[in-house]
Formats: sequence, structure tokens, C-alpha cells
Amino acid sequence: MSIMKSIRALSSALRQRQPAQNGIPGASLDDAIARTFGGAAGSPAGWAQPAFGEYYPRSAFVYAAIKVRQDAIARLPLRVMRRAPSQRRRDFSVRPEFVEERLSGASARAGGELVGAEHPLQRLLDSPNPFWSRGDLWRATETYLSLWGAAFWGLERDERGVIAEIWPLRPDKMRLIPDAECYIKGFVYAGAAGKPVPYLPEDIVWMRYFNPLDEYAGLSPIAPLRLSADMGIDALRANRKLLQNDSTPGIIIELEQFPTDPEVSAFYERWESRFQGVDKTRRPALLSPGMKASNLGFSPRDMEYIESLRWSLEDVTRVFGVPKVMIGDLENTTFSNFSTARRLFWEDTIAAQLAFYQEALHRYLLPHFGDDALTVEFDLSGVEALKDSEENKAKRRRIYVQSGIMTVDEVRSEMNLPPIGG
Repeated sequence: MSIMKSIRALSSALRQRQPAQNGIPGASLDDAIARTFGGAAGSPAGWAQPAFGEYYPRSAFVYAAIKVRQDAIARLPLRVMRRAPSQRRRDFSVRPEFVEERLSGASARAGGELVGAEHPLQRLLDSPNPFWSRGDLWRATETYLSLWGAAFWGLERDERGVIAEIWPLRPDKMRLIPDAECYIKGFVYAGAAGKPVPYLPEDIVWMRYFNPLDEYAGLSPIAPLRLSADMGIDALRANRKLLQNDSTPGIIIELEQFPTDPEVSAFYERWESRFQGVDKTRRPALLSPGMKASNLGFSPRDMEYIESLRWSLEDVTRVFGVPKVMIGDLENTTFSNFSTARRLFWEDTIAAQLAFYQEALHRYLLPHFGDDALTVEFDLSGVEALKDSEENKAKRRRIYVQSGIMTVDEVRSEMNLPPIGG
């Protein structure tokens, strides 16, 4: 029996015996899998280290940047459309005219006719499995890509062989089986209790960021960011220990003569009675003759700590393409530059990611539904950051009319106003 036939037989037997449990398809296989795969389900690969996932709960900057990205993706409805023959061209980019058409409600003109909520593909994308919502699926997918540079959807079929469920699979538990002739023989997932679960290539939606050092592995954004993220984490840890053990005084009071213990105790008692408490904050102090007070400012170590945090934050925002103002850095922020940052985030970072997802779905998911006219597109009509202000719309319409691109009645029609003629 060939390797591919072995995978098919084992995968078929798995589907018959092992339904999805606790969100992970399959739970057990016999020892023939390990012999067939030649130990493919071994230790984690270097490009999908479990340690990369630990940055999500450990680094506030990494968490905030990924959270902004995943929430932006998860909020967008994914529409299934059927293109007219003249529109059947594989173009997955999120073009400016695409955004404009979405915001003006021209979805049918841009991508085709909506197939409706009852279409099998639309139902599958809206409700991927009994336990995950559409938003859950996309949050997991975006998080996996942000942490490991790869994301895998396991496609589970019913007894008729029709795709009935989508399960997001952790990239650090997935192993790929290369092949010299067909490129990929299959995938092996470390399921419940670490038991290997085989998948055929056609049963996996495989998304990954290009890795110039390994064509079979995605490149994790954490890989180039790791040192900077560690620097921020170490700076916080060191500062916390410093605060726990710090005995540095706020001010120093110099005396001409060394005081006795009773004099020191009496001084602190008088000082605390006069200056301790909210109602006594910043109260003027009078020192006895011979006393000199000096304030301690920031030390070089304090400044180094602050700079380490700032550098870590800037590296995180650079790698994930999220403006600093969107993850809480509001220093020197105005309404104008905040609005500009939000729009650039959607136009540059999210638009590119949407095109990435659309291309992956057209490549790995849509062919299973036997209709070359189907396409999927994210609906951006609800994104306020991409909507033109009324002033910008008025300026653009005036330019269109003056240059002869549009007539007055066409502009009025766009504004849902009756024509005036002439």
C-alpha cells in the first residue's frame, strides 16, 4: 500500500471512529501511523516553537497589538458571492475602488451576487462548528498567524464526504510530511493526549507567512521581535524587583553633626505628623539651622528602564503594523492624527491581511464546493475609519462634476436625491 493510500485509509478510519472531542478532531490511532509517517509526529519544529505562544500572555505590548488585529478581522462579515462570467478573474487584492464600492453599498457590482445565508459555504463560514462562532474562528486564525506565522484549518466531513465543520489547529502541534513528487503527502496533528491525527492535503486550509529559510514553514512575527519583547519583559521584571526591595529615600537631609537615635526618631515623628496624608501633600517644610535638604531625581538606571520599554513598544508596533496610538500610547495624540493612524491601519495593515486570507480561501477551501464562479470577500461597509467625511465627499463630487466624470443628476442619485434634469 502506498503512503498516500495509507493516509487515506487511516484518515477514513479515524473519521469513522473518532468524532471531534473538546474542539480537537480525533483522539487515538494505532501504532501503524508512527511506522507509516516515519516519526513525523515528533518534537516541535524550530519555526513553530511553543515558546512563541507564551508571548501573548506574557507581553502586554504583544497582546495589545495582536488583540487590535484579531478584533479588526473578526468584526468583518465574510460574504460569499457568485461572479458573472465577465468577472471570473482571480484578483484577491483589497483595492481602493473595492473599499469605495463596499462603503457605497455596491457589493453586487464589485464582486458578484450574494449567494445568500443558506448556501453551504456561507453557512460553513458563518458557523464553522458547533462550538465556535465566525468571530472565534478568525480571532484564533489571526492569533496563530501572529504568534507562529502559520495557521491551519482542519476540514471535517460528514458521512457523505461533504465538509461540515472547520476546526482551527494549533500550528506548534502540526507536522507537515513533504514529498518529492506531490510536494506534500499530508499533515499530522498532535491531538488529545498527544496522539497523532493524520490529515490529507485536501482536508487542510494552510495559511503561512513566507519564510526564506524553510519553504514548508511559516515565519513567525515573534522571531524577529523576540529580543525586543524580552527586553520589555525583563525591564518590567527588574523594575518590579527594584520596587519590592528599594530602600532609596525620596530626599536627603544633611546635618552638621551626627544625630542620636532619639533625635532621629523624634524627627521622623514630627515629619510624618506634619506631611503624611493627602491633605498635607506639598505642604512647605521648615528645617532647623544646619539642615540641608536635596531631592533625588531619575537615576541613569531609571532612564534606561523607560527607554527599554519605549523601544520594546516601538518594535512591536513596527512588526505587527499597528500604530502606537491604537494600543494605548496617547502621548502627543490629537483627534486628527489618531483618525489618520486608524485609517492607515485599515488601509495598509488590515487590507493586506484580508487579501492574504481571501487568496488562501480561494486556493484551499472554495474548490471543494464545485463552483468556479464562487468568491469570498470581506465586507468593509461598517468600518468607520474608512468612511469619508461629508466634507471630503462634497469636494470629490464637485471635482467629478466639474471635470465631466459625473453629471449633477448622477451625484444626486448617489445621495438618494431626485434628479433635477437639464
